[in-house]
Amino acid sequence: MLKLFSFIFFIPFIAFSQNIKISGTIKDKQNRSVERASVVILDNSGNILFYTFANEDGNYTLQLKKPASGIVSIEISCLGFAKNTNVIDLSTKTEINHSVSLESQQESLKEVVIESHKKVRINQDTTTIKASAFSNQTEQTIEDILKKLPGIEVQKDGSIKAHGKPIDKLLVEGEDLFDKNYTLLSKNLDAKTLDEVQIIEAFEDNPIFKKMNNSDKVALNLKLKKDKQNIWFGNITAGAGIISENRWKEGINLGLLKKKIKIFYLADYNNSGEKATSLIKESSINLDFFGADRIEKKARKQYVINSNENSSFSKSQSVFNKALFNSLSFTTKLKPSLTLRGVGYFTNDHQIQHSFSETIYNIDPQPIINSEANHYSGKKTLSSGEIELKYSGNEDNYLTNLFIYKNNPDVINSNLLFNSEQINQNSKNSNYTFYNHLNHSYSLSNQTILNNYIYLGSDYLNEKNRLKSPFLNEFFKIDPEAQIDQKGDTKNQYFGIKSKLISKYKKLESVLAFQYEKSKESIVSDFLIDQKQKTDYQVDTNTNQTIFSFDAGIRYNFTSETDFTANLKYVQNNFARNISQQHFHFFNPVFSFNLKKTRLGTFRLNYSENSSLPEINYLKTNYLLADYRTFEKGVSDVALLKNKTISFLHTLYKDEKGFSVKTNLVYTKLKKTLNIDNLITQNFNFKNYIVTNGGENYNASFSFINYLKKLKWATKIATQQTWSNTPTKVNNQDFTNLKSYNSQYSFSATSYYSLVVNFDFGFNYNYYQTNFNNTLTTNTTKDAFINCNYKISKVWLAEVNTTYYKINTQNYSFVNIIANYTPENSRFSYRLLFNNVTNENEFTLVTLDSYTSYKATIDLVPRYLLATVKYRF
Repeated sequence: MLKLFSFIFFIPFIAFSQNIKISGTIKDKQNRSVERASVVILDNSGNILFYTFANEDGNYTLQLKKPASGIVSIEISCLGFAKNTNVIDLSTKTEINHSVSLESQQESLKEVVIESHKKVRINQDTTTIKASAFSNQTEQTIEDILKKLPGIEVQKDGSIKAHGKPIDKLLVEGEDLFDKNYTLLSKNLDAKTLDEVQIIEAFEDNPIFKKMNNSDKVALNLKLKKDKQNIWFGNITAGAGIISENRWKEGINLGLLKKKIKIFYLADYNNSGEKATSLIKESSINLDFFGADRIEKKARKQYVINSNENSSFSKSQSVFNKALFNSLSFTTKLKPSLTLRGVGYFTNDHQIQHSFSETIYNIDPQPIINSEANHYSGKKTLSSGEIELKYSGNEDNYLTNLFIYKNNPDVINSNLLFNSEQINQNSKNSNYTFYNHLNHSYSLSNQTILNNYIYLGSDYLNEKNRLKSPFLNEFFKIDPEAQIDQKGDTKNQYFGIKSKLISKYKKLESVLAFQYEKSKESIVSDFLIDQKQKTDYQVDTNTNQTIFSFDAGIRYNFTSETDFTANLKYVQNNFARNISQQHFHFFNPVFSFNLKKTRLGTFRLNYSENSSLPEINYLKTNYLLADYRTFEKGVSDVALLKNKTISFLHTLYKDEKGFSVKTNLVYTKLKKTLNIDNLITQNFNFKNYIVTNGGENYNASFSFINYLKKLKWATKIATQQTWSNTPTKVNNQDFTNLKSYNSQYSFSATSYYSLVVNFDFGFNYNYYQTNFNNTLTTNTTKDAFINCNYKISKVWLAEVNTTYYKINTQNYSFVNIIANYTPENSRFSYRLLFNNVTNENEFTLVTLDSYTSYKATIDLVPRYLLATVKYRF
């Protein structure tokens, strides 16, 4: 085994055949360098042997294995120039200098599709969108603009999709500075720095994988205005409340963009409701069958104190939080072959949230009703650093190493009245995390790549929880004044190596992958009453897993638009929980048929089966207190969880016409799933996890975006329908099917008049229904909004944002007024924000979850006036 491992790992450094080096310089007829010109090497049959791009000086260099015939064609092309093609005989040469001068050429509409005023340009796999064409000058951040651009969606959590896919990177002038934490950039960089946004399909930042040209990833590239190049630029913002609430907002943007180094410093301090710690991703697991993987694992909290924060409103309306963050990121070329990227950030949130809720469990023989008045205070801090090195030794080798460290402590206090009794909760947690990812890609030949990925990580979470609850003291039959403590340590440590051999022969691509992983997880929790341990509620669970897996897959390209992919993964897991050991063997197949970029759009039909083992949180060998009234215990016998999924996806994006359609259908059958044997009393919940047969889920979604030229409106119609049938067990009843149905409809429109007034408006309708034990429960919510921006003069711009909510029988309305003053030829701009003009101060929402009806009333941020001044330099 050791010899095999050594062979796989060191095989990239073995020479296989003679390389031919081709280099040169590409210029135009005025002797100016042509940047990003493509250089393609083809054999006698027209098959691509290799390709690359010229750098900013017009230079290119590539190495390839000498073809059998010795004859190749070199095609050099660039947008705006005529293609240059030459045939070269390599049979007697080992090094060739091939420099060319390209002729200018007017591009035809077949090459570039241009909307009026060049709003959108399309060149092969890159769509370039002019930001100013979709802006109404009210946008404050990059995210504000991205929300309005065709082909781009910004989710509630700030994550971004482009052409229906989650983006892999958010680049600035072609460079990655923030990796997976790109919301730090999108939510804070000044909107006025942006010139264009590029949607890059078939994106791949690994130059070795790029040779295969088979990536399904998509990225966004931000092109900043020309006056932001090669100089320090940015802005400073200062703001304070004028009336009523003490509000403030301070921030700074600082950037430097040069060829060899790019730097961003972003900072913000505000109490407008945004959360700083939510800008950072907890962990990331990306499995790319034809590319590089990324595996990061996280320890999960065992005890949760809920803030009862409501997501129905914007955070500025419903979240009481003081947020602070600082981030410094850079990327620089230490050498032409060595790039260093680094980012460090410090974030802090102090949230105070008040709420009242009523929970009804609709179970026989009589519903159980609980009430809770919660006063929550939480302080959360997250500091972290990332260092990434990228090394390209030659045309055949590419090496990256990414190291991430995080320190994430928090302190939470909650004083609540539960069923009119006082309960106090205090939690103090510390959390330390590090990940390391080492990737080495080696080109064995023009059509074969070997990738070795070594990864390791450790996540340690220490929890100290203190409770004072009359219900717990009564349950344990102890002194009413006795103090209850629960102290726990959760650890997740792992190491793994994965090797992939990726090959391409004519229309067939294949992958063989071998993975070895060793992991150790543990949950140790002590339950103390007046510092004396109660062993009945002590948890000491640990798991050890040794995983061997083998993947084999193919992709057959019938045409450039049609392909079929099949993948079969075999997993052997030697699994131990405490002293018991088991051996699991299973297969996970995936099949997909793709019809890409046709006149009717892209179609994808997918079938997959997945088997996995429960996470350690569901394997606790004893009861553990999960919140102030819930005890949880894991499964007694470890068994495989199994499901199968069939999905259909259709997308059609015509960005230059402001037109897109997206349809998604998903069916999931849960063959074996984690279920809960619930025992609910007036004051407590007891949850026993068990593995049972599962139910079925159906999901259908549709969205249609169209720019109506006559009305000058961009309209969006969307709907999502979800049906589920889930076996449910509560209070020792037999399993009963819980049927639920959720229906959502939305319409929105944006006007683009050449007038002083423009609008955004729309409405949303949400219907939810559950049927449990022949008890039918329904819930309906509606909301409508209209945003009006009025250009008073060249220097004055006003906004009025109005939202109306109808929650069952309750009505709410919110009005925000914003005035922007930007003097001509001045670096200063001024802004007045009048938030919650109608001064709504309380909100009640009813939600349904299985057999539970939940009614929550939360405080809303009272009316305030915030004045800010921004200086741009």
